[in-house]
Amino acid sequence: MRSQVELHQDGAVATLTLSRAAQRNTLTRDLIVEVTQACRAYRDDESVRVVVFQADGTDFSLGVDLTDPAMLETARAPIGRQRRLLQIGPDLVRAIQDIPQTTIVAMHGYCLGGGGCIALACDLRVVASDLRFGMPEALRGMTMTWRTVPLMVAHFGPARTKELLMTRCLLDAQRAAAWGLANRVVDGGGKEAQAEARRWAHELVGEVPPITASMIKQTVNAVANAHTAMVHMDTDQYILSQQTEDFEEAVRAFLEKRLPQFQGR
Repeated sequence: MRSQVELHQDGAVATLTLSRAAQRNTLTRDLIVEVTQACRAYRDDESVRVVVFQADGTDFSLGVDLTDPAMLETARAPIGRQRRLLQIGPDLVRAIQDIPQTTIVAMHGYCLGGGGCIALACDLRVVASDLRFGMPEALRGMTMTWRTVPLMVAHFGPARTKELLMTRCLLDAQRAAAWGLANRVVDGGGKEAQAEARRWAHELVGEVPPITASMIKQTVNAVANAHTAMVHMDTDQYILSQQTEDFEEAVRAFLEKRLPQFQGR
């Protein structure tokens, strides 16, 4: 099976690239597992000081690949098995945050759903001027999972998190900066954002003591994730939402390219 992730190292800077450009970097189960395993390997690699996350093609990621056979199998599985299989999302977010090195993500094009969760889990974010960031799960009749709602509240505050999750809100680059998502905004697209992320990574390698940076990261993440244990039920809410008639209507409307008619059932 062809790898869906490319790994590269330039001195003390490692780069992880999502490489499903033809599929707009939608996240298959295999890709999620591959990124998780790479993150766990970085955790023990003392030659790496900064990890840059980026993606090939026109978009960072459109989110989970709903056509992936492994994802479809998860959706059809009994509830007990679903609860186990759906831990790949939280495991990925946890693996990114557990990397002791500083992480920088270069975001461009559409960055939606699970792709947005990857970006939120990173420490620093460089955003291209063509960014469109959103969480469209609710529009498809689903709740947010991957235990990332506390991260959104930490970044955006309660009101903006609700707006992001409950409306058709898409953040462009300037709004991403105003909301606290973007550390830096660059003119252009993916190549420009990636070049800036790598430049920043090499700057950090030369200027910031790695042990100090790691301890700062650990402390800030502990504060930002203080309420994560309280959202342990998000997987069950996700499964429950898929049992509703509104979920079925959302899927039909999406496939038929029309507005859904929700009934609250």
